[in-house]
Amino acid sequence: MDISVDFSFFPDNLMQIVINSLEIKTSFVKNLQSSSTNNSSQKIINPTISIFEFPGNLKEFEDLLNCVLQKNSIKEYVVVQDTESENTLDLLKHGDIEQLGILSCDFCGAAFNSEDEKYIHQRAHYLF
Repeated sequence: MDISVDFSFFPDNLMQIVINSLEIKTSFVKNLQSSSTNNSSQKIINPTISIFEFPGNLKEFEDLLNCVLQKNSIKEYVVVQDTESENTLDLLKHGDIEQLGILSCDFCGAAFNSEDEKYIHQRAHYLF
């Protein structure tokens, strides 16, 4: 399965740490040059989308990326599924995802749509 990872909101130096990690290095295929337009109709090149060929599903790859972030002590960023693009993950800062209306678990970074879902999930961390 081809999975796109959008590193647009992720620092370049940390991007290389994630891409070169042993867990996902073998899945890396290429960086894409995607372009978008701003208000003045000028094209903006965004080289921060990477393609990975992963044998599992999107959720497994999301969990793997979260593990890589935790292993490298990158705790201020979380991996979330892009709701606008199929098979795409975004790496965002905790504050950025809250502005989009997505809440994240304080312990593992899992994403939720409501406070109730987040609260119920976080209670499970106390059981183990």
